[in-house]
Amino acid sequence: MTIAAIAKLDSWAALWAQVRSHMLGAGAHPARTVVLLPFFQLQNVARLSWAAQGGAFSEGFPPRFETTTSWQRRISHFVPDAIDVSFDAGLDAARARQFLRRAGLSEFGALLMPRLVEAAQQLGSIAAAIPPEERGAWAEGLRASLGAALGCCGEAFASHEAAVARIALEWAAASRYASDVLFDIAEQGECQALVVVRGVQPNAMAAHLAKQFGEKALILDLPEFAQGELRVQMAQGLEDEAQRSAACVLAHLAQGRSPVALPAVDRLVTRRISAMLAQRGLLVLDETGWKLSTTRAAASAVALLRAASAHSTQDEQLDWLKACRVDQARLARYEQLLRKQNNDVAGILAAQDAIEFIVDGDTPPMPWRELLASLRASRSLSAWLADFTSALQMSGQWGSLLQDAAGEQVIAALHGADTNAQAILASDSARMSLAEFSTWLQMALEGASFKPPQSGGTPDVVILPLAQLAARPFGAAVMAGIDELSLPAAPDLAGDWTAAQREALGLPSREALAQEQRDVWRRAMQVPFVDVLWRSAHGDEPLQPSPLLKAWLCEHAEQVGQDARELRQLAAQPSLMPQPSGELLLGAGKIALSASSYQDLRTCPYRYFALRLLGLQEAKELDEEVSKRDFGAWLHAVLSDFHQSRKRENSPEADRALLDACAAQRQQEMLGSDPGFVPFAAAWPQVRESYLLWLKKHEAQGWQFESSELDLKRELGEDALLKGRLDRVDVLAGSAAQTFAVIDYKTESDASLKQRVSDPLEDTQLIFYAALLGRAPVEALYLGLGEKEAKPVPQAHVNEALPLLLEGVALDTTRIAKGHSLPALGEGMACEYCAARGLCRKDFWAAA
Repeated sequence: MTIAAIAKLDSWAALWAQVRSHMLGAGAHPARTVVLLPFFQLQNVARLSWAAQGGAFSEGFPPRFETTTSWQRRISHFVPDAIDVSFDAGLDAARARQFLRRAGLSEFGALLMPRLVEAAQQLGSIAAAIPPEERGAWAEGLRASLGAALGCCGEAFASHEAAVARIALEWAAASRYASDVLFDIAEQGECQALVVVRGVQPNAMAAHLAKQFGEKALILDLPEFAQGELRVQMAQGLEDEAQRSAACVLAHLAQGRSPVALPAVDRLVTRRISAMLAQRGLLVLDETGWKLSTTRAAASAVALLRAASAHSTQDEQLDWLKACRVDQARLARYEQLLRKQNNDVAGILAAQDAIEFIVDGDTPPMPWRELLASLRASRSLSAWLADFTSALQMSGQWGSLLQDAAGEQVIAALHGADTNAQAILASDSARMSLAEFSTWLQMALEGASFKPPQSGGTPDVVILPLAQLAARPFGAAVMAGIDELSLPAAPDLAGDWTAAQREALGLPSREALAQEQRDVWRRAMQVPFVDVLWRSAHGDEPLQPSPLLKAWLCEHAEQVGQDARELRQLAAQPSLMPQPSGELLLGAGKIALSASSYQDLRTCPYRYFALRLLGLQEAKELDEEVSKRDFGAWLHAVLSDFHQSRKRENSPEADRALLDACAAQRQQEMLGSDPGFVPFAAAWPQVRESYLLWLKKHEAQGWQFESSELDLKRELGEDALLKGRLDRVDVLAGSAAQTFAVIDYKTESDASLKQRVSDPLEDTQLIFYAALLGRAPVEALYLGLGEKEAKPVPQAHVNEALPLLLEGVALDTTRIAKGHSLPALGEGMACEYCAARGLCRKDFWAAA
């Protein structure tokens, strides 16, 4: 412990002198004197500082250092019954559901249950600080004042939120609490003197106890300490802030300032700092923890319920299976077939059936899809817990949970080993759907806090709430995340209470919380050495320092903190531009080129090498929403069906009916009842009419439909084979020499299509299709289709550009066949949206 920390312990001497004087005046024995501290981390501090006084207190017995929670637990073990507010999110959620059902609000249970639990626990904290015999009068006084406050909110509020508030009040007033035993202490005479040490945050329970003890109670404040040395640093972003903070911690430890406090102001940056310090082998004690629902163990359990939903996606099912005890090679094969999306239904079903749970003993495994289906029926909450536990055991997830500290807490949240909790949960016999049980489980997991297990030894760093820095003997503090978002002037008000309701209930106002926040900050500044860090931006949004820091710096001196990171010199090892060759991949065959693959070759030879020659592709997303590309594919199929079925003498009404019939048929075949197609279906009538209007003008010029979805190939020299599918080919009737038109449907904007044809030597697609058709003369155009007017965008120079394209293809394929390199020459937007970007590593190339 540092000299400064020892001095801090000595600063308690004045407080202990008052305690000793109070004991003598009350004739109390130290062993029957209780000193109530504001939070339990101060218990060891108090014991050490009391012992540090040496012979100043010769009675031989120290007083009992307690918090209200530790005191009541020492006296008795509290077991809540079916109506009590237990402050356990899972149990209270089950009770809240019953109360809402009795109030006729079960229809809104999913919406109101979390609010009722929050309100009841808030009011329960207030009610627990009131002697049991006075709670009736407390509730009676609130019913009238709360009703008046609710009347100000209008009918909309009174319908649901008012009902929640009234139920929460009656629930809190009728409940027993673990702290009730403390109100009998004064009468029993076991405690001869009480000393309440007030912290920064008010403690209503301690205040009521002091009132009950009367003259035998003494109220004191935590000792004040000198202001520490303050240094402030501004970071550029979260990672920079985390690195600077970790360096500050290491610097303090190197100077013997141990332990170092790390207040969890911004939980994200704090966890990043903690990970960096753990890599250095430091012992980090986390006193705050984080929500159990954010742990990997909780995500694994919740994944089972997501996969069991009748509307679960394939991604959600795969996510769950990866947490199960199955053959991972078979699972990988199943996922591979799904992502290929090559319509190999038989192969997918076979791979699906091959996945089995690995179970111990002779118990036959349940098929995984059957297990998921078994969780879709409604049942009571207790039945849900039993069946959910069985499902976790069958899938192998249970064993994984038992081997993980967070997993053990997830199991505890299911209350399987708590007979009293099981009885409470079993009292709710109403059936719950899968969605309702998922909501209940999520509430139970979010209401629990997970703290990593602590290794033995004295911690080097302690992560703690900012309010619990007060009076603790830290050698230094590193406070990261001190910006306007993470540490505002006043914290957000908890619950849905209005200002009038908060006043009626005795909840602190925003102004009171702001003052409390200022007191917390003032106490934090009493650590001997304080490094404060804030970042100047959150993504693209600029940030300002916390208002608390700004106000403090207006009245107190500070030093500009120096970046404590160690600079290291590393030899640069940049990558060179990749320049592979593809002749070994070609074998004896020709180089097959489509319009898109040749465009890749022209855009960036390396992209062509990686995506075309090596065949590397990004894994396709499963269960994607219907996109504009899907709409385009559907539209191509609809127009092909339409023209192949259409008779030339069709009337406009017959054309319209035929188009609608083709659209409906193709939608059923390609997209089924996917709700994602609804926006495109709504746009279809306008698309149809704009296309028919263009078609009428087009045919009036003498053009006739020839073919659609035409697959063509054309050999070019010794090395190239051109191939592709043409959307549509038309022929001009009555011309002396037959003139053909290549038409490519697009759902792009007019501006985009005009940009495509602006340079005929860069418009690969239409020229390539004209080369495949092999007819001259030829016309080529893009047809923009959408809700607006269908507009043709012709490539006016197709016949002039055609021989140049063929010459370029021949030259490029000959060079590839001879082993010329395929360098990564992409630029601009070609690199911004390139699947091969992570392979070519352009950002790490050496300068030329």
